[in-house]
Amino acid sequence: MKNIRRKQGLLKIVCAALGITTILSGCSAAKTSNSAKGSSDQYPKQTITFVVPYSPGGDFDTTARILVPFLSEYLPNKPSVIVKNVPGGNSVVGTENILHAKPDGYTIGYFTLPGIALGPLIGNGDYDLTKVEWIGQVFNLPYVAAASKTANIKDIKSLKALPKLRVGTTGITTSAGLGSFIASKELNIHPTFVPSGGSSESVMAASQGSVDFVQFPYPAMRQQIEAGLIKPVWTYSKERLKNLPNVPTIGELGYPQLSGLVNLVGAVGTTPGVSKEHLQILRDALKKAMEDPKFLDKMNKQYHSPQYLNADDTLKEVKDDIESLKKYADPIKNSIKN
Repeated sequence: MKNIRRKQGLLKIVCAALGITTILSGCSAAKTSNSAKGSSDQYPKQTITFVVPYSPGGDFDTTARILVPFLSEYLPNKPSVIVKNVPGGNSVVGTENILHAKPDGYTIGYFTLPGIALGPLIGNGDYDLTKVEWIGQVFNLPYVAAASKTANIKDIKSLKALPKLRVGTTGITTSAGLGSFIASKELNIHPTFVPSGGSSESVMAASQGSVDFVQFPYPAMRQQIEAGLIKPVWTYSKERLKNLPNVPTIGELGYPQLSGLVNLVGAVGTTPGVSKEHLQILRDALKKAMEDPKFLDKMNKQYHSPQYLNADDTLKEVKDDIESLKKYADPIKNSIKN
């Protein structure tokens, strides 16, 4: 009888021990499962596509290729970030490629301001930039006004005195063309706009005397300026450019309002609906990249004027651009029709 009771007692102890072991095993399995789930949900875990709304070459493509390795470095898991060139429609095609992507944070890219803000105002593109999930601004390139050697242009007065002024542009609805159009309105001049293809073609036309005047970011004209093929007349910057210390700003010449409108901005955004968690990861990575001395050094060596703005400030700039461009929308539409 005692042996039976002893065996029953041992059996209870064994069962109890097995029960504890099962519970512990269950807890361990649950932890492993949760850990695995957390790992599988971690963002980003695959390649991120960085859309550039222009063909290879040029300011946006160049700065994107400088930026993406640093984004990869500062993102969790160090995913590959690849540049995808989506040209067309004065950057509208690339913009809509970003806006209509799956809202998972794996498609980001450049928005070309202020030009892209003009599209919906003149019926070129059905999108709302205020709905973009902004990540931040990367660069702000002021434009330089430059004259052909064959044109007798030394200042605004001599510019106005020309009986026929030929201005080389990349198309009136691009940021460069828009800048030329706005400047002509504010300066009260009436030029003939000569579409010359890309910025390099327009600058080449000025250096050859085929057009009298061009306005583009300094990097696009640096070689021709240094070679003396074209002459810088003023800049659309708030302060004189360190590379052109003897060239006055448009503000010094009496038109400070133009320094905020005639420029080229590269702002990074992603698809509406991306989660707040993923957005914050992207924003943190961009901020760290923009603070990296190596990134800044590469940008400055290419004369690309890095200038960071956070997501909120970028949205504010976008809204300001839209509001400022409203008064030019009808004149631009009429100009396109004519």
